[in-house]
Amino acid sequence: MDLHATPLPPAAAAAAAAAAPPCFAGLPTPDGENFHALCEFCQRHRVQTLAALPWAAAEIAESCGFAAMLRLVHRHGGRRVYLPRGRGACASRLGLDAELDAAVHRRLLDRASAAGTIEIPSAWGVFVALRRVAIRAAVRAGCDQREIAHAFGVTERHLRREVDALRA
Repeated sequence: MDLHATPLPPAAAAAAAAAAPPCFAGLPTPDGENFHALCEFCQRHRVQTLAALPWAAAEIAESCGFAAMLRLVHRHGGRRVYLPRGRGACASRLGLDAELDAAVHRRLLDRASAAGTIEIPSAWGVFVALRRVAIRAAVRAGCDQREIAHAFGVTERHLRREVDALRA
């Protein structure tokens, strides 16, 4: 039994690279070179991305943009964060460059706990959701499933489950 991955032929490797942009090779940091590529991907697939994100991340992404949301989860991901009542103070606490929209700020406060905190989803959880959107986009684009699995580092079984979920 060969436990090593078989290398893909050059044409398949090129297709796999197109299926999985380098921003999906790992979780990019906000100052990393693949950060902007990930933000551009999110913008190109805006509807699917917003639908895949946890509610707090989706609210921030819709109001302040994907870059702001990714910086937020990188900075505070996996923690409870107190939300001040003032919009400016809240934006500052969350580390958002742009001020929060009043309606988004209200929705965040409405869903906050009695102590005034919300849970920020982990950066890894957000990345996995974005990677799922990218995998599904590659499947819809008609890329070969073996190439997609190799490019995104998932098993072919995992990929078949994604394809089955798309068909349902």
